[in-house]
Amino acid sequence: MKTIKICEIIGNDIRSRSSIERIKSQMPDDEDCFFIDMSNVHFISRSFADELYNLYIDKKGVHFVNKSENVERMLDVVWKGRTSKRIRKTVDVEVENYTDIDDFLNFLKTI
Repeated sequence: MKTIKICEIIGNDIRSRSSIERIKSQMPDDEDCFFIDMSNVHFISRSFADELYNLYIDKKGVHFVNKSENVERMLDVVWKGRTSKRIRKTVDVEVENYTDIDDFLNFLKTI
C-alpha cells in the first residue's frame, strides 16, 4: 500500500489536466493499492477531477483520503456525470511553421 501526497507533488491549487501524469509517475505497476492523500489541497479543476476519475477506473486499488469540502464537491459533480472512462480520440494534424508575422497573416488569408 503506497500513499501519494498530492500537495507535495503538485501543490494545493490544481488546475491542469496534465498534472495527473505526475501522480501516475509515482504509481509503480507492481503495486495494486494506492492512497491518494488530498491533505492541504484546496482546489482542483473540473478537468483534473475528470482525470482522477479515469485513474480510479484504470487502477481499481486507488483510494482518495483527506479530501477538503471543496475537493469533495468537485469530485462529486464530475463523477456523478460519468458512467465510464472517456476515450479521447487523437487526430493527426499538420504543423505549419512561419518565419514572421507577415508569413502567418498571408496564411490566415487563405482559410
